[in-house]
Amino acid sequence: MNNKDLAKVLGYIEHLPDETERGEARAIILQSAVDSAELKKFKLNIKGKVVNKESDGKKYLKYTQQEIKKMPDYLQKLFVVDNKIITYRVINGTYYQARYRRDGYNVTACSKDFGLMKSLFIQKFMEATEQMKKKAFPKLEEYIVDWMRVKKQTVKETTYRSYELLVNKHVLPVFGKLHLNEITRKSIQDYLFDLTEEGKNRTAQKLKQLLSNMFDMITEDFELKNPMNKIVLSPYVVKKGTALSVEEEAEVIKYCKKNSHYFGNSAILLLMYTGMRHGELASIEVFNDYLTCVSEKIRKGYADVIRKIPFSPMLKKIIHMIDFDKAKATTNESARDALKRIFPERHLHEFRYTFITRAKECGMNPEVVMLLTGHESDKDVKTSRVDRGYTTYSEEYIRKEISKYEYDLEI
Repeated sequence: MNNKDLAKVLGYIEHLPDETERGEARAIILQSAVDSAELKKFKLNIKGKVVNKESDGKKYLKYTQQEIKKMPDYLQKLFVVDNKIITYRVINGTYYQARYRRDGYNVTACSKDFGLMKSLFIQKFMEATEQMKKKAFPKLEEYIVDWMRVKKQTVKETTYRSYELLVNKHVLPVFGKLHLNEITRKSIQDYLFDLTEEGKNRTAQKLKQLLSNMFDMITEDFELKNPMNKIVLSPYVVKKGTALSVEEEAEVIKYCKKNSHYFGNSAILLLMYTGMRHGELASIEVFNDYLTCVSEKIRKGYADVIRKIPFSPMLKKIIHMIDFDKAKATTNESARDALKRIFPERHLHEFRYTFITRAKECGMNPEVVMLLTGHESDKDVKTSRVDRGYTTYSEEYIRKEISKYEYDLEI
C-alpha cells in the first residue's frame, strides 16, 4: 500500500455513518500501513528530493542538483539513475552518521557537521566504487599463471625458461600483486628506466618485449588500454664478440692439454672447431668422420633441422683431446667456466665467430659455412635466400669445402 492508496482508503472510511466504526476502521488501516513494507521504502526523484514522507524516525540524505553535478559521472548515474537510498541518523544529538550497506557496498561516514558528513560519504562511496572496479579484474600474478601455461605449449623450452626467469625475478615482485587495471604506463616506464640506470640495458629490453607480448593479450581479453604503447627505451646495441686469433686458439688448446681434468674442456674445443652453438651440444651424435646436431634456432612446432658436420683437418688434429660423451653432457655453465679460466673476458659464442672467420679465411664457400653452422643469413653472402633455398650441395662437395679448413697452429 502506498500513500495514494492509504489516502483513498481513509477517504472511504470517512463516509461510514457510525463514528465508533470509523475510529476502529481508521486505527486498523493506520496500523496496517505502519507494518506495510511499502511505506518503509523511499525513493529519490531525479533532483535528489524525497518523494515519500519519512517514517519511524529515519532520515534520508538529500543531494541537490548542484551537488550531484559535482560528482563524477558514474556517481551521478548511481544517485540519479539508480536512485540510491542513503539513510542517516543523529547520534546523541551531536554526530551525523550516514550508511549504505547494499549492492556490495558497506559505506559509513560520520561527522558533527552535516555538510562535512555528506562530503565524506561521497568520498568514501567513490573509494568503495574504485575498489569494487579493481576486484572485477584479476591480479597480474593470477593472470600470469594462464599466460605462462600457454607459452609453455607454444615456445621452445629454452625460450620458456628465459620467460620464467624474467617473470620470477622482475614481473611478479614488482607488479604481481596489482590488479590488471592498476598497472600504468608510468609504473612500467619508471621500472625499466631504473634497470637501465643500473646498467641492465639488455634486461630492460627483454622485459619490455615480454611485457608487450603479455599486455597484447591482457588488453584484448579485458578491453583495457595497453600501458606498453608509449613505453620508450634508449637504443641498446648488443656487445658483439670477436673471433679468437690463431695465437689465442693455440693458447686454448695448450691450456686444455695441460689441465685435462677439467670437465668442460672437451666442450670448448668442439665448439671452437665446429661452430656449433653451445645449446646444441646436448644433441650431438658422433659417427666415424662426422657428427650431427639439432639446430637450436627452430621454432617450436617445426620439424627439427639436423646438421651434418664432417670433421675438418683442424678438428682431426685435436680430436684425441675430446671426449664426446663429456662434451654432450657439459652444461652451459660448465663450458663458460672452462673458457673463463683461460680468457675471463671472452664468451662461448666467440668460438662460433672463430670457426666462421677461419673457414672464410681458408677460402671455403660462404654458403657452405652457413649450412654447416645453421645460419639463415650472412651479410657477406650476396646470393638471395631463394637461390640458397634451391641449392642442394652434394656431400662430396661439402667435404671438399671443409677440407680447406686447415692452417698452421703451433700447439
